Amino acid sequence: MQSSLRESFLQTYKLFTKMNFFALVALLIITLNGHTTEAVVFDTQAKTQRYYTLIDEIRCPVCQGQSIGGSNAGLAKDLRKQVVKMLNANKSNDEIRDFMVARYGDFVVYKPPVKTSTLILWYAPFLLLLLLVIMVFLRIKKSQKNASIKPNIDTHQADELLK
Repeated sequence: MQSSLRESFLQTYKLFTKMNFFALVALLIITLNGHTTEAVVFDTQAKTQRYYTLIDEIRCPVCQGQSIGGSNAGLAKDLRKQVVKMLNANKSNDEIRDFMVARYGDFVVYKPPVKTSTLILWYAPFLLLLLLVIMVFLRIKKSQKNASIKPNIDTHQADELLK
């Protein structure tokens, strides 16, 4: 009985050891594939802050759900280098954003400008909400109208039929 307990303990220990090894390998892989950006050095802290703000505001055209600061795609790396060049050339944030929009379209910024080509993006949610409110209002009004209509039933005739 005691040897069976000891064997069970050893098997459990080996299993946990293997699980810990695989957990460490998985953690190492996740760490190596994590958020990596190149080390960038500017002459002022303000430029460094502008750089990190810009790379978080510009969407990666390849990844589409990530900013260029959070993407490891080759194009994102190139765009980060372009931002560095433009910052070193003393371009403003708006000039950098305009350059990216001119090259990749309004999609590249998380807050597209309000213009005729993007009106539906800006106002469609409000229009859909208004349409939903109108539909709910009409539905409630119709159900109240149906509830207020009294059926024309001759109770005397119904009593005779039931006899």
